[in-house]
Amino acid sequence: MTATTRTVDPAGLPALSPLETPGLLLVIEGTDGAGKSTLLGQVGERLRAAGHDVLDTFQPTPSARAHEVFRGFSEIGGARQELYRALYLVTLGDRLYHAHAVMLPHLMAGGVVVCDRYVYTTLANLIAREQECEPWFLDAAGHLPRPDLAVLVHCPLETAVARIRARPEEAERPIDLAHMGRVYEGFRSLEAAGVLRGIDTSVTGIADTADTVCRWVDEALAAKGAR
Repeated sequence: MTATTRTVDPAGLPALSPLETPGLLLVIEGTDGAGKSTLLGQVGERLRAAGHDVLDTFQPTPSARAHEVFRGFSEIGGARQELYRALYLVTLGDRLYHAHAVMLPHLMAGGVVVCDRYVYTTLANLIAREQECEPWFLDAAGHLPRPDLAVLVHCPLETAVARIRARPEEAERPIDLAHMGRVYEGFRSLEAAGVLRGIDTSVTGIADTADTVCRWVDEALAAKGAR
């Protein structure tokens, strides 16, 4: 990724591989404090109660998160912009393997996969760092299955920070507010481009948001069945 003075244009985003399976892939994205983890739990419970075979998973996987490159660049940061290629290489390889080895078999069997974060997290960070998707990234990401439904949960930055600080274990955790705000704007630009379907959890609340997401899942499954 080369450092630039402009953000990623929607036309420059990777074209993910069409997903032609009987199952459904639901991706939920969002910045820390948006309510994503709580929403994931409620959506999974409701889909199971409705009789769906649900696989809860997340990306990057534990093996990628434990990698020195991930810890160094993602948790510490501060490197030269062009060196973030190392982080994107690690996470993209992890996403590709996980999608094909874990998610696709469940989807082929007709189950529902609920994934906490996906390649859109990388795209939001690219936008936040004013970088472009390079050809190698576009080509590799194109082998990722395109979700049937990709949801962005968001809320005002001050609300997200207050939620983070309310967690006893994170009350004193350093937060890079400037970068967090840029990632938020990156996600919102993906929403504006029609890549993600957004919901403001400070307006709807988590329970109502879960209702909406489950309704969208039902609609997406009905559309798949009608093809």
